[in-house]
Amino acid sequence: MTSLIQHSTTGPEADETDIDIDLVVDAPGSPNELADPVVLRDDPTPVRWLRRWRRAGRAEGRKLEWHPLRALATVAGLAAFWYWLPGAIAFIAMLTVLVFLHELGHFVVARRVGMRPTDFFVGFGPTIWARTTRSGLRYGVKVLPAGGFVKIPGMGPRDEVEASREQFTYRAASRRHRLMVILAGVAVNFALAVVLFAGFAATQPGVGPVEAAGTGLNQTAQVTTGTLEGLGNLLFGADDYARSVANGEVPENRMMSPIGGAQVAEGLLDTAPDRLLLLAGIFSASLALLNLLPLLPLDGGHAALVMVESVVARVKGKPSLRLDPNRFTPMAVVVLVALLSLSASAMYLDVLYPLGDALR
Repeated sequence: MTSLIQHSTTGPEADETDIDIDLVVDAPGSPNELADPVVLRDDPTPVRWLRRWRRAGRAEGRKLEWHPLRALATVAGLAAFWYWLPGAIAFIAMLTVLVFLHELGHFVVARRVGMRPTDFFVGFGPTIWARTTRSGLRYGVKVLPAGGFVKIPGMGPRDEVEASREQFTYRAASRRHRLMVILAGVAVNFALAVVLFAGFAATQPGVGPVEAAGTGLNQTAQVTTGTLEGLGNLLFGADDYARSVANGEVPENRMMSPIGGAQVAEGLLDTAPDRLLLLAGIFSASLALLNLLPLLPLDGGHAALVMVESVVARVKGKPSLRLDPNRFTPMAVVVLVALLSLSASAMYLDVLYPLGDALR
Protein backbone atom coordinates (compact mmCIF):
# COMPACT_ATOMS: atom_id res chain seq x y z
CA MET A 1 0.00 0.00 0.00
CA THR A 2 1.20 3.51 -0.81
CA SER A 3 0.03 6.60 1.05
CA LEU A 4 0.78 10.29 1.42
CA ILE A 5 1.69 11.90 4.72
CA GLN A 6 1.47 15.68 5.08
CA HIS A 7 3.69 17.53 7.57
CA SER A 8 3.14 21.17 8.47
CA THR A 9 5.61 23.33 10.34
CA THR A 10 4.75 26.56 12.10
CA GLY A 11 6.42 28.55 14.83
CA PRO A 12 8.78 31.43 15.48
CA GLU A 13 11.42 29.92 13.20
CA ALA A 14 9.23 30.28 10.12
CA ASP A 15 7.60 33.32 8.56
CA GLU A 16 4.99 31.14 6.90
CA THR A 17 3.62 27.61 7.24
CA ASP A 18 5.78 25.06 5.42
CA ILE A 19 4.06 21.97 4.05
CA ASP A 20 6.11 18.91 3.11
CA ILE A 21 4.52 16.01 1.26
CA ASP A 22 6.19 12.64 1.88
CA LEU A 23 5.60 9.59 -0.28
CA VAL A 24 5.34 6.54 2.01
CA VAL A 25 5.91 3.00 0.69
CA ASP A 26 5.04 0.01 2.88
CA ALA A 27 8.06 -1.97 4.04
CA PRO A 28 7.96 -5.46 2.49
CA GLY A 29 7.05 -8.27 4.91
CA SER A 30 5.86 -6.01 7.66
CA PRO A 31 2.81 -7.27 9.60
CA ASN A 32 1.58 -3.74 9.95
CA GLU A 33 1.52 -1.94 6.66
CA LEU A 34 2.60 1.40 8.18
CA ALA A 35 4.79 0.06 11.00
CA ASP A 36 8.06 0.47 9.14
CA PRO A 37 7.49 2.92 6.30
CA VAL A 38 10.22 3.89 3.86
CA VAL A 39 9.95 7.62 3.24
CA LEU A 40 10.89 9.05 -0.14
CA ARG A 41 10.94 12.87 0.23
CA ASP A 42 9.85 14.92 -2.73
CA ASP A 43 12.16 17.79 -1.71
CA PRO A 44 15.86 16.84 -1.86
CA THR A 45 18.37 18.39 0.52
CA PRO A 46 19.38 21.36 -1.72
CA VAL A 47 15.73 22.37 -2.01
CA ARG A 48 15.29 22.33 1.76
CA TRP A 49 18.45 24.45 2.12
CA LEU A 50 17.11 26.99 -0.36
CA ARG A 51 13.85 27.11 1.59
CA ARG A 52 15.70 27.86 4.80
CA TRP A 53 17.82 30.50 3.06
CA ARG A 54 14.69 32.13 1.67
CA ARG A 55 13.19 32.27 5.14
CA ALA A 56 16.48 33.56 6.58
CA GLY A 57 16.36 36.45 4.13
CA ARG A 58 13.14 37.60 5.79
CA ALA A 59 14.52 37.41 9.32
CA GLU A 60 14.90 41.16 9.86
CA GLY A 61 14.31 42.24 13.45
CA ARG A 62 14.80 38.85 15.09
CA LYS A 63 17.27 38.08 17.85
CA LEU A 64 19.41 36.19 15.36
CA GLU A 65 19.58 37.11 11.67
CA TRP A 66 21.41 35.24 8.94
CA HIS A 67 21.27 36.00 5.21
CA PRO A 68 23.37 33.40 3.34
CA LEU A 69 22.70 34.74 -0.16
CA ARG A 70 24.02 38.17 0.83
CA ALA A 71 27.05 36.50 2.39
CA LEU A 72 27.73 34.55 -0.81
CA ALA A 73 27.41 37.71 -2.90
CA THR A 74 29.86 39.56 -0.64
CA VAL A 75 32.40 36.72 -0.66
CA ALA A 76 32.12 36.42 -4.45
CA GLY A 77 32.69 40.16 -4.86
CA LEU A 78 35.72 40.16 -2.57
CA ALA A 79 37.15 37.12 -4.36
CA ALA A 80 36.78 38.87 -7.72
CA PHE A 81 38.47 41.99 -6.34
CA TRP A 82 41.29 39.89 -4.89
CA TYR A 83 41.85 38.24 -8.27
CA TRP A 84 41.90 41.47 -10.26
CA LEU A 85 42.99 44.07 -7.67
CA PRO A 86 44.65 42.48 -4.63
CA GLY A 87 45.87 45.90 -3.51
CA ALA A 88 42.28 47.12 -3.28
CA ILE A 89 41.34 44.24 -0.97
CA ALA A 90 44.41 44.89 1.19
CA PHE A 91 43.45 48.56 1.47
CA ILE A 92 39.77 47.81 2.19
CA ALA A 93 40.77 45.34 4.91
CA MET A 94 43.16 47.89 6.42
CA LEU A 95 40.57 50.68 6.35
CA THR A 96 37.88 48.42 7.81
CA VAL A 97 40.11 47.42 10.73
CA LEU A 98 41.08 51.05 11.43
CA VAL A 99 37.49 52.28 11.42
CA PHE A 100 36.28 49.24 13.38
CA LEU A 101 38.82 49.90 16.15
CA HIS A 102 37.91 53.60 16.11
CA GLU A 103 34.23 52.75 16.62
CA LEU A 104 35.13 50.08 19.17
CA GLY A 105 36.79 52.80 21.25
CA HIS A 106 33.53 54.80 21.24
CA PHE A 107 31.53 51.67 22.07
CA VAL A 108 33.65 50.43 24.99
CA VAL A 109 33.86 53.82 26.71
CA ALA A 110 30.15 54.46 26.15
CA ARG A 111 29.30 51.21 27.91
CA ARG A 112 31.74 51.99 30.73
CA VAL A 113 30.12 55.35 31.51
CA GLY A 114 26.57 54.00 31.50
CA MET A 115 25.36 54.62 27.95
CA ARG A 116 23.66 51.82 26.05
CA PRO A 117 24.53 51.73 22.34
CA THR A 118 21.84 50.08 20.21
CA ASP A 119 23.83 49.18 17.08
CA PHE A 120 27.43 48.12 16.44
CA PHE A 121 28.24 46.86 12.94
CA VAL A 122 31.19 46.13 10.72
CA GLY A 123 30.46 47.45 7.24
CA PHE A 124 27.46 49.25 5.75
CA GLY A 125 24.38 48.38 3.73
CA PRO A 126 22.09 45.34 4.10
CA THR A 127 22.74 42.98 7.00
CA ILE A 128 24.55 39.66 6.48
CA TRP A 129 24.53 38.46 10.08
CA ALA A 130 23.28 40.08 13.26
CA ARG A 131 22.42 39.22 16.83
CA THR A 132 20.39 41.16 19.36
CA THR A 133 21.33 40.87 23.03
CA ARG A 134 19.01 41.06 26.02
CA SER A 135 20.09 44.65 26.64
CA GLY A 136 18.88 45.63 23.17
CA LEU A 137 22.30 45.86 21.49
CA ARG A 138 22.24 44.70 17.88
CA TYR A 139 25.66 43.81 16.45
CA GLY A 140 26.83 42.04 13.33
CA VAL A 141 28.26 42.30 9.82
CA LYS A 142 26.89 44.14 6.79
CA VAL A 143 27.40 43.69 3.05
CA LEU A 144 29.83 46.52 2.26
CA PRO A 145 33.08 45.90 4.19
CA ALA A 146 34.20 49.51 4.31
CA GLY A 147 34.44 50.56 7.94
CA GLY A 148 31.71 50.31 10.52
CA PHE A 149 29.58 52.31 12.92
CA VAL A 150 28.19 52.44 16.43
CA LYS A 151 24.85 54.07 17.24
CA ILE A 152 24.40 55.69 20.64
CA PRO A 153 20.84 56.92 21.34
CA GLY A 154 20.54 60.62 21.98
CA MET A 155 23.59 61.53 19.93
CA GLY A 156 21.65 62.54 16.83
CA PRO A 157 19.79 65.84 16.81
CA ARG A 158 16.38 64.19 16.38
CA ASP A 159 16.80 60.85 18.16
CA GLU A 160 13.58 59.74 19.83
CA VAL A 161 14.05 57.46 22.84
CA GLU A 162 11.60 55.79 25.20
CA ALA A 163 11.30 57.58 28.54
CA SER A 164 12.49 54.49 30.42
CA ARG A 165 15.76 54.46 28.43
CA GLU A 166 16.45 58.19 28.43
CA GLN A 167 18.92 57.86 31.33
CA PHE A 168 21.14 55.63 29.17
CA THR A 169 21.40 58.10 26.25
CA TYR A 170 24.31 60.26 25.18
CA ARG A 171 22.49 63.53 25.84
CA ALA A 172 21.64 62.49 29.42
CA ALA A 173 25.29 61.87 30.33
CA SER A 174 27.56 64.39 32.02
CA ARG A 175 29.84 66.59 29.91
CA ARG A 176 32.91 64.71 31.11
CA HIS A 177 31.46 61.37 30.07
CA ARG A 178 30.32 62.71 26.70
CA LEU A 179 33.79 64.09 26.05
CA MET A 180 35.37 60.77 27.02
CA VAL A 181 33.16 58.89 24.56
CA ILE A 182 33.84 61.34 21.73
CA LEU A 183 37.62 61.33 22.15
CA ALA A 184 37.91 57.56 22.67
CA GLY A 185 37.94 56.79 18.95
CA VAL A 186 40.64 59.37 18.24
CA ALA A 187 42.76 58.05 21.13
CA VAL A 188 42.53 54.50 19.76
CA ASN A 189 43.67 55.62 16.31
CA PHE A 190 46.64 57.55 17.72
CA ALA A 191 47.69 54.59 19.87
CA LEU A 192 47.30 52.23 16.92
CA ALA A 193 49.43 54.51 14.74
CA VAL A 194 52.25 54.37 17.31
CA VAL A 195 52.05 50.56 17.40
CA LEU A 196 52.08 50.33 13.59
CA PHE A 197 55.06 52.69 13.28
CA ALA A 198 56.93 50.62 15.87
CA GLY A 199 56.01 47.44 14.00
CA PHE A 200 57.34 48.90 10.78
CA ALA A 201 60.58 49.87 12.53
CA ALA A 202 60.97 46.29 13.78
CA THR A 203 60.93 45.02 10.18
CA GLN A 204 63.58 47.46 8.99
CA PRO A 205 67.22 46.70 9.87
CA GLY A 206 68.97 49.80 11.11
CA VAL A 207 65.76 51.82 11.46
CA GLY A 208 64.78 52.73 15.01
CA PRO A 209 61.28 53.41 16.33
CA VAL A 210 61.95 57.16 16.53
CA GLU A 211 63.05 57.35 12.90
CA ALA A 212 60.10 55.23 11.78
CA ALA A 213 57.71 57.41 13.75
CA GLY A 214 59.27 60.51 12.21
CA THR A 215 58.79 59.11 8.70
CA GLY A 216 55.22 58.13 9.47
CA LEU A 217 54.33 61.47 11.03
CA ASN A 218 55.86 63.31 8.07
CA GLN A 219 53.71 61.31 5.64
CA THR A 220 50.71 61.81 7.93
CA ALA A 221 51.29 65.56 7.92
CA GLN A 222 51.38 65.59 4.11
CA VAL A 223 48.13 63.62 3.81
CA THR A 224 46.39 65.71 6.48
CA THR A 225 47.67 69.01 5.08
CA GLY A 226 46.42 68.09 1.63
CA THR A 227 43.01 67.24 3.02
CA LEU A 228 42.78 70.47 5.03
CA GLU A 229 43.88 72.55 2.04
CA GLY A 230 41.30 70.86 -0.15
CA LEU A 231 38.57 71.36 2.46
CA GLY A 232 39.51 75.02 2.83
CA ASN A 233 39.42 75.51 -0.93
CA LEU A 234 35.99 73.92 -1.09
CA LEU A 235 34.60 76.05 1.73
CA PHE A 236 36.16 79.39 0.74
CA GLY A 237 37.18 79.08 -2.90
CA ALA A 238 34.97 76.47 -4.48
CA ASP A 239 34.99 78.06 -7.96
CA ASP A 240 38.79 78.22 -8.25
CA TYR A 241 39.22 74.73 -6.82
CA ALA A 242 36.65 73.20 -9.17
CA ARG A 243 38.27 74.95 -12.14
CA SER A 244 41.75 73.68 -11.24
CA VAL A 245 40.48 70.11 -10.79
CA ALA A 246 38.61 70.25 -14.10
CA ASN A 247 41.78 71.47 -15.82
CA GLY A 248 43.77 68.57 -14.40
CA GLU A 249 45.94 70.71 -12.12
CA VAL A 250 47.25 68.52 -9.31
CA PRO A 251 47.99 70.21 -5.94
CA GLU A 252 51.38 69.45 -4.43
CA ASN A 253 49.65 68.19 -1.27
CA ARG A 254 46.34 66.53 -1.98
CA MET A 255 43.90 64.25 -0.24
CA MET A 256 44.33 60.53 -0.88
CA SER A 257 41.04 58.86 -1.79
CA PRO A 258 40.26 55.15 -1.33
CA ILE A 259 41.25 54.69 -4.97
CA GLY A 260 44.63 56.29 -4.30
CA GLY A 261 45.06 54.18 -1.17
CA ALA A 262 44.34 51.04 -3.19
CA GLN A 263 46.88 52.14 -5.81
CA VAL A 264 49.55 52.66 -3.17
CA ALA A 265 48.73 49.32 -1.51
CA GLU A 266 48.94 47.59 -4.90
CA GLY A 267 52.41 49.00 -5.49
CA LEU A 268 53.59 48.10 -2.00
CA LEU A 269 52.35 44.51 -2.30
CA ASP A 270 54.65 44.06 -5.30
CA THR A 271 57.73 45.91 -4.05
CA ALA A 272 57.69 46.39 -0.26
CA PRO A 273 54.90 44.55 1.61
CA ASP A 274 56.39 45.55 4.97
CA ARG A 275 55.58 49.19 4.18
CA LEU A 276 51.88 48.36 4.42
CA LEU A 277 52.39 48.78 8.17
CA LEU A 278 53.64 52.30 7.53
CA LEU A 279 50.67 53.00 5.25
CA ALA A 280 48.25 51.72 7.89
CA GLY A 281 49.91 53.89 10.53
CA ILE A 282 49.67 56.95 8.28
CA PHE A 283 45.96 56.40 7.69
CA SER A 284 45.31 55.71 11.37
CA ALA A 285 47.00 58.95 12.43
CA SER A 286 45.31 60.88 9.60
CA LEU A 287 41.91 59.51 10.62
CA ALA A 288 42.53 60.71 14.17
CA LEU A 289 43.69 64.18 13.11
CA LEU A 290 40.82 64.73 10.68
CA ASN A 291 38.29 63.65 13.29
CA LEU A 292 39.68 66.30 15.64
CA LEU A 293 38.54 69.11 13.32
CA PRO A 294 35.97 71.18 15.29
CA LEU A 295 33.30 70.64 12.65
CA LEU A 296 30.10 68.66 12.97
CA PRO A 297 29.44 65.80 12.30
CA LEU A 298 33.10 64.90 13.02
CA ASP A 299 34.19 63.86 16.51
CA GLY A 300 35.96 67.18 16.96
CA GLY A 301 32.69 68.99 16.25
CA HIS A 302 30.88 67.05 18.97
CA ALA A 303 33.76 67.69 21.39
CA ALA A 304 33.70 71.42 20.56
CA LEU A 305 29.95 71.47 21.17
CA VAL A 306 30.44 69.97 24.63
CA MET A 307 33.14 72.52 25.50
CA VAL A 308 31.09 75.48 24.22
CA GLU A 309 28.14 74.19 26.24
CA SER A 310 30.33 74.08 29.35
CA VAL A 311 31.47 77.69 28.86
CA VAL A 312 27.94 78.97 28.21
CA ALA A 313 26.63 77.10 31.27
CA ARG A 314 29.28 78.73 33.48
CA VAL A 315 28.62 82.21 32.09
CA LYS A 316 24.87 81.90 32.58
CA GLY A 317 25.21 80.10 35.91
CA LYS A 318 23.13 77.15 34.72
CA PRO A 319 25.12 73.92 35.25
CA SER A 320 22.37 71.77 33.71
CA LEU A 321 22.19 73.79 30.49
CA ARG A 322 22.14 71.76 27.27
CA LEU A 323 22.72 73.18 23.79
CA ASP A 324 20.21 72.07 21.17
CA PRO A 325 22.08 70.09 18.47
CA ASN A 326 19.31 70.93 15.98
CA ARG A 327 20.69 74.46 15.73
CA PHE A 328 23.91 73.13 14.24
CA THR A 329 22.34 70.81 11.66
CA PRO A 330 22.80 73.26 8.72
CA MET A 331 26.52 73.57 9.50
CA ALA A 332 26.84 69.78 9.70
CA VAL A 333 25.15 69.43 6.30
CA VAL A 334 27.54 71.97 4.74
CA VAL A 335 30.59 70.18 6.16
CA LEU A 336 29.28 66.79 5.03
CA VAL A 337 28.66 68.03 1.49
CA ALA A 338 32.13 69.60 1.43
CA LEU A 339 33.78 66.36 2.57
CA LEU A 340 31.86 64.32 -0.02
CA SER A 341 32.83 66.80 -2.74
CA LEU A 342 36.46 66.68 -1.64
CA SER A 343 36.40 62.88 -1.71
CA ALA A 344 34.91 62.90 -5.21
CA SER A 345 37.57 65.31 -6.49
CA ALA A 346 40.31 63.23 -4.85
CA MET A 347 39.00 60.10 -6.58
CA TYR A 348 38.96 61.97 -9.89
CA LEU A 349 42.60 63.04 -9.47
CA ASP A 350 43.66 59.58 -8.30
CA VAL A 351 42.17 58.03 -11.44
CA LEU A 352 43.92 60.53 -13.74
CA TYR A 353 47.18 60.67 -11.79
CA PRO A 354 47.76 57.35 -9.94
CA LEU A 355 49.61 57.33 -6.64
CA GLY A 356 51.21 53.91 -7.02
CA ASP A 357 54.73 55.21 -6.47
CA ALA A 358 53.91 57.52 -3.56
CA LEU A 359 55.52 55.46 -0.80
CA ARG A 360 58.18 53.51 -2.72
